[in-house]
Amino acid sequence: MKTFRLLWPGFVLTACVLSAATATRPNIVVILADDLGYADVSCYGGKDVPTPQIDRLAREGVRFTDGYVTCPACAPSRLSLMAGAYPQRFGMTWNDDRSAHKLPDSQRLLPELLRAAGYVTGLVGKWNIVRPAERVFDEVHDFIEWESDYFPQEDGRYIGSLATKSPGFASGKVARWGPDRETDEYLPDRMGRHAAEFIARHAAKPFFLFVSFNSVHSPWHGRHGDRARFANLPHEVMRLYSSMIAGLDENVGRVLDALRAQKLEDNTLVVFLSDNGPAKGGPHIEGWKPDWPKQLIVGSVAPHRGAKTELLEGGIREPFILRWPARLKGGVTSSHPVIANDILPTACAAAGATIPDTTAVDGVDLLPFLTGERSGAPHDTLYWKIKSAAALRRGAWKLLMLAPEWKPQLYHLATDPGESRDLAAVEPARTRELHAAWQAWNAPLPPPARPTPVVPVR
Repeated sequence: MKTFRLLWPGFVLTACVLSAATATRPNIVVILADDLGYADVSCYGGKDVPTPQIDRLAREGVRFTDGYVTCPACAPSRLSLMAGAYPQRFGMTWNDDRSAHKLPDSQRLLPELLRAAGYVTGLVGKWNIVRPAERVFDEVHDFIEWESDYFPQEDGRYIGSLATKSPGFASGKVARWGPDRETDEYLPDRMGRHAAEFIARHAAKPFFLFVSFNSVHSPWHGRHGDRARFANLPHEVMRLYSSMIAGLDENVGRVLDALRAQKLEDNTLVVFLSDNGPAKGGPHIEGWKPDWPKQLIVGSVAPHRGAKTELLEGGIREPFILRWPARLKGGVTSSHPVIANDILPTACAAAGATIPDTTAVDGVDLLPFLTGERSGAPHDTLYWKIKSAAALRRGAWKLLMLAPEWKPQLYHLATDPGESRDLAAVEPARTRELHAAWQAWNAPLPPPARPTPVVPVR
């Protein structure tokens, strides 16, 4: 094994590269949170809720400070993670676009590619992608299409989940503490248990496991045991939300402990991220209590601004961690921008899985950048488009266009992470350059269900 130290702008690491003779195909586990804020976890600046298990991943792996999703809404974001491509390629810029545009059969998803390479594949939790999960995975547990209650009804059914045989695709939408009965299982606990059982069942062969928690998506359901723990927080919604973060973290630990128990953690690539930023709460949300704040981002995005559905950093910049002890040095921090569609090519490269030419891939294999085989940043430019906004990031510069004016704004994220100082008037040539780059990217894309206006810049 060769060990060497690299120093690049935004990246300092000690890289450990195994020789081809000692490398074996890793197991691959992708853990996805739902609506988690950038600063909801301790290793990204979170203050209210200790998250020792997610912090453990960061301590033992690579923590990206500038990790992004491709859309601040569930369905297109999750599609890009599993497809390795911008969802806008398929006309998906918003959740509602699912009904107007379909994923082409030629586009293979990550579990399909890994299954073709000999991996056993499993899903635990939320899917929200147009291709049926039972076609894509060998095993499916606790299936959620959109959102789900966290505690079961008297008949054992979790509304919104196929955790039992009764179907359902909408949650009860009533915020509360639970469970009502000591025998009731918190749904994230059930997911963590099923993930651990999958790992034990398939420990002898390479596997891909997608653990897609419903935490911390509404409805806000906290555990009775956490009420006293978070009683110091100023209002009930944040106490409930903090309990949900704690439950998410505990079950991330349950997955990691299962890998350790089976002696698999060294050669398992684990990825952790969220699908978008935290939701905005208020009276428009069903089940929002009258004494709760009239407007609230239910989560922390500090030092950024924005939330779910927005292309401000708070909507698209997420905790993003990779751990693979057999290949990657732990305790590494990278400030190079990366994005969720990098996960497919990275996982396929690790597994030796072939990506057919008919599968469009916009992400890049991150491994050579992490081992030192390649230098520089993985991406020159990142792009976004939803029904109400468009954006581009190149280096530290971000172009942002918001409805209804669609006037380009320019921010320098290295010095202004909160996007508070619009520099478009100060940097007109740079603004025109980045706007032209966004237009060139957007031009060949199919129209979304709700077309995004393109406003010329003079």
